[in-house]
Amino acid sequence: MTRRCTHENCFPDTTCALGHIDRANCEYWKEQDIAKEGEVKQPETPTNDLPWNGYALGTSDISVLGGRGQPRVIGLIGPSNSGKTSLLAYIYMWLIKHGKIGDWRFAGSWTLGGWESIVQYGRWIGEPPPSFPPHTTSAGRHPGVLHIALRHSVSGNLRDVMFTDAPGEWFTQWARVPGDPNAVGARWVVNNSDVLLLLIDSKALATPEELPQTRRATRDLIERVGAENTHQRVTIVWTKDDIDVPDTTRNALERACSEFLPRADKRRTTVNMPGTIEQCFADAINAAENRTRLVEAIETRQSNDPFLAFRGIHVSA
Repeated sequence: MTRRCTHENCFPDTTCALGHIDRANCEYWKEQDIAKEGEVKQPETPTNDLPWNGYALGTSDISVLGGRGQPRVIGLIGPSNSGKTSLLAYIYMWLIKHGKIGDWRFAGSWTLGGWESIVQYGRWIGEPPPSFPPHTTSAGRHPGVLHIALRHSVSGNLRDVMFTDAPGEWFTQWARVPGDPNAVGARWVVNNSDVLLLLIDSKALATPEELPQTRRATRDLIERVGAENTHQRVTIVWTKDDIDVPDTTRNALERACSEFLPRADKRRTTVNMPGTIEQCFADAINAAENRTRLVEAIETRQSNDPFLAFRGIHVSA
């Protein structure tokens, strides 16, 4: 008899969401309706027990990475068209060419399909010619997450790093109305990132038609991050820095950064100087690696024996 899972978080190509090794032991693994007389029985679709499909991870998939350590999350935030997806495409192509970011060497990825889906537009394989990745769709409520595993060239430590890829419209809406249901994805990125890269679009600020809206959206985001941020490291990234921004506009936004994000680092990136982009990501990965957070020990000490009393390390992650 053909069976199927009726649990809302289970899919044909994933493992059991409740952890059952044998699906027959799960209460949601039920028989399908009996086929009508004379109906040809279709063969069962083979399932894939891998908990991911190689494309961008969803927020519910991230727990899979926790089995070998706490992954670091680097959140890219900024108004629409500020260059978030393009920077991700660029750093992936840098990895393909150089095999490392700073002192971190590439050691694998669970989302190679996701990375390839954004860099395919930048490869010259005939017609049409290379282009920037398409605009990230604002459909849905959760950001895509791209993963790479890195191994430090000196210490040998292995670290899973995840990069968020979310549409700029989410962050613009979150900056203006933090409680808006359509901004839940932006809130997730801000609340769960170890390091935030806040992108400022030089090209839009240098274009008279786009300047007013981009300046307003960027300042709103700077103010909101400054008000909400309590523990993340923040880096202000001026993208497309080969384009000159009017001094009055640049000075106004830099004053806003100094006022609302006084401890933020500042970087300028341009494809004309590839090392600026690589250095920006290397600094973000190092900042995420060195980040410490205080964690309260929930369990009380139950024994004076050092082995039985140990409850983990609660001062750093």
